[in-house]
Amino acid sequence: MKLGLFGYGTIGRGVYTLVDNLKEKYNLELKRVFDLPNKKEILGDKLVTDINDIINDDEIETVVEALGGHDLPYQVISGALNKGKNVITSNKEVVSAHLEEFLSTAHKNNCSFLFEASVGGGIPIIRSLIDNSKINEINDIFGILNGTTNYILTKMSDENLSFEDALALAKKNGFAEANPTADLEGLDGVRKINILSSLAFQGNISNDDIYHYGITGVNKAILDDIKARGYVLKFVASSHRDGNDVTIRVEPTMVPQGHPLSAVKNEFNSIMFTGSTNDDLSFYGKGAGSIPTASAIIADLVAIVEGRGYIEYSNKNKLNVNTKKVNTGNYYIVHQTNDAEIVSDVSNESLEAAKFYARVL
Repeated sequence: MKLGLFGYGTIGRGVYTLVDNLKEKYNLELKRVFDLPNKKEILGDKLVTDINDIINDDEIETVVEALGGHDLPYQVISGALNKGKNVITSNKEVVSAHLEEFLSTAHKNNCSFLFEASVGGGIPIIRSLIDNSKINEINDIFGILNGTTNYILTKMSDENLSFEDALALAKKNGFAEANPTADLEGLDGVRKINILSSLAFQGNISNDDIYHYGITGVNKAILDDIKARGYVLKFVASSHRDGNDVTIRVEPTMVPQGHPLSAVKNEFNSIMFTGSTNDDLSFYGKGAGSIPTASAIIADLVAIVEGRGYIEYSNKNKLNVNTKKVNTGNYYIVHQTNDAEIVSDVSNESLEAAKFYARVL
């Protein structure tokens, strides 16, 4: 099978390496790589600078999109699928916005659209969720979905680093982008929990309807106070379905010391979901980094080679997302005067007026 790769950045380099390691076992050939002209010295004759050089190449059966962003990846994915090429992507931004469209186009053109690497890095969560949803009614999804922020919170808590120093270390070690806004403000978590919830609940969900609150307001004093209360601060995405009413949130969360999520550190992720027949299932692994993410892409590639590339999805439920105006349960609120208290049943407006807040699990 001949392949095309879009993007030779952090993830693309990992894909390039792993494909080279498996080329003989699975008869793979990475024919062309799309990137900027300055990659010519590295990629040689494989480099192309026009996306259509891959999309219109009839010899290329499968493409991997590892560009990041929205507009160009959308052109690449839709163009390749309409040509009947299999597409594999790690791009949670474009997948969360166009999941139904891409799967429908793939089915229509008798090809595959796979996106295991879009959630959880190297954790095999997408396929597991799809397979389990065939025999289970899944109504709850909960977990740490962002390796960058988990790394930052771990370094602040365990090594007494400031927020700024922990972020700098995350960038140095390749766990944070040059512009980490999507991670820090929860947009990355929004996209990932959207993908999981759409698949589990069999309905379309808009990113705009998902409430999110970031961790940029956290400091060492807050972490110390939370620890003294018997908790660990984690950045958690959660989704709960009650009929067609869905509550989805991405927010700092106080997890009791001893809870499974309290031991998830650094760039690792942990995702849990609850099924009607198998109760709680938990998945754990590296959620950031070149090779873990690339390994999920290669797992999708092997699935295509072995004829397991079909994903069944039906947008059959009209979901009502986050219709409640009051958040039930307890919330830890740090007021503008720096005093903190735990209160019950608060509105989003009250939370947003705080200096910092966290849900109490």
